[in-house]
Amino acid sequence: MTTPPSTDPDTETHTDPETHTDPDTHPDRDPGPDTTAPYTLGLRLAAACGLLFLLACLVFTGMITLRDAIEGDGSGGVFIAAGFWSLALGAVAGVAALAVPRRALVTAQYCLGAAGPLLALID
Repeated sequence: MTTPPSTDPDTETHTDPETHTDPDTHPDRDPGPDTTAPYTLGLRLAAACGLLFLLACLVFTGMITLRDAIEGDGSGGVFIAAGFWSLALGAVAGVAALAVPRRALVTAQYCLGAAGPLLALID
């Protein structure tokens, strides 16, 4: 059984082909491609450069440790050990950022890398 179309102008639906009724295809609601998302290639390059940064921080932390061993009491303190652990965790974050590019991992990699020499300087 079919219902005949209504002739009442108040209950008629829009039949204009320019009107979009599907919410998934509405031009105001369709976000399209996300232009603010970071590119994975750029994040991977930043993570790879971060590994080189970690290597430079490792050399710098080693120099600080040797200077402290020669000029100080001859033993490394807690902050020197924390500096090397910070560099190790930064390397883990860098490798994870290469595998799964995320902005937070790359940021953590650089922050942990910079914390290594700073912690060694505190000792």
